[in-house]
Amino acid sequence: LMRKQTPPALVKPYLAQAQTHNLQAVNDAVNELCIDEEDYEALRNSIDLYDNFDQIALAQRCESHELIEFRRISGHIYQKNHRWKQSVELAKRDGLFKDAMEACAQSGDKELAENLLKYFIDTQNKECFAAALYTCYDLLRPDVVFELAWMHGLMDYSAPYMIQFMRDYAGKVDALVADKKDRNTEKVEAEKEAVKEQMNQNLYAQLLPAALPAPPMPGMEHGNGMNGGDAPPNMGGSPNGMPGMGMPPMGGMGGY
Repeated sequence: LMRKQTPPALVKPYLAQAQTHNLQAVNDAVNELCIDEEDYEALRNSIDLYDNFDQIALAQRCESHELIEFRRISGHIYQKNHRWKQSVELAKRDGLFKDAMEACAQSGDKELAENLLKYFIDTQNKECFAAALYTCYDLLRPDVVFELAWMHGLMDYSAPYMIQFMRDYAGKVDALVADKKDRNTEKVEAEKEAVKEQMNQNLYAQLLPAALPAPPMPGMEHGNGMNGGDAPPNMGGSPNGMPGMGMPPMGGMGGY
């Protein structure tokens, strides 16, 4: 109702205040007003701050706009929705090669980045070929880059990339070698500490006094035969307690 009965200039301040609630109807109205006024900066700010709207529909509408800045916004919306291939194709169609390189770099898609390199080769755009090697450095495989450059006479344009790659590769190898060396050093030090600790324990054991014999158990002091000791002599008596031969009994002494 407001769109039909109220001039856009009058309703614009109200929409700007209401948009802070991020309502879809309000966002759609603000975006449509920005397109009607051809205010691409306001439209870009609106879609970056408030995302509650039909983004693909807006991207498709801006894709066919006569102003290139609105077509750039279309590619930007495709990137926000991870439609990298559509964004790259749209940028290539408008000659926005920097946007195409940045979209490839953000996508993390190796195939998409290599296809962009081949596109620059097919169009004989050597400068953009070299720029793509820098922008998409982390995605490109060195063997593919070297092959494409060698086959199409672009070795001079790929030389900075190859030099940087070899430098990074050598740095990674050096880091691995240093890490292995540190690990070996730590292992040797740990072994030395273990040997030193064992030597200290052996030295401490040698300094201890010799062990003393255990004390006898109770009842074993007189050698009752338990430990092989000799029994005390039986003063002339027989082993079974009977009087000895030739000795008068003790009771017979009273007769005298």
